Amino acid sequence: MRLLLLAAVAAFSLTGCIGTSSSVARPNSAAPGSKLWYTVENPGGMTPQGLTVLRTRLDERFQAVRVVDGSPGAVHVKITVNSYYMRPGAARALVGIMAGRDSVLSTVQVLDPSTGDELGRLNVDSGNATAVGSAGGLLRGHADEIADFVLKGGAPPTPGSQPREPPPQPEQMKWRPRNF
Repeated sequence: MRLLLLAAVAAFSLTGCIGTSSSVARPNSAAPGSKLWYTVENPGGMTPQGLTVLRTRLDERFQAVRVVDGSPGAVHVKITVNSYYMRPGAARALVGIMAGRDSVLSTVQVLDPSTGDELGRLNVDSGNATAVGSAGGLLRGHADEIADFVLKGGAPPTPGSQPREPPPQPEQMKWRPRNF
């Protein structure tokens, strides 16, 4: 009985380190349900397999509102992968948290179709510091956070205002351990 209880506590404590957080730099003022097209820029070096997982999930979530790239009147969603690090599977299994932390950092911009002005901005940070979880699961969660922000929309427009939080700069996106 004690062994079973110990195993349950260990499993719950390990899964607590998996997650995605985001900070809204500018609320998304695009109308909910707006037609959209998206691009993914990858200066952070996400692998082709990672990009495939991310795009597949975004395509699933945007299925009802996605139109052909560059369509007039459709909102442009610009996703920039600023930083990407995934531990090799063997390192994840053998040494878990001591192998580092899986991490994806992205900036999402929702752009006005006629002017190109920013209608919304979101900074997304997804990470996994445990041996539990997969790279695919982490990337699908990252895509879900992006889609939730884009599809929700409807924030009051703030014309001419500056974002509350500037976009992350490359030197700010270096991997560093976090305090747990």
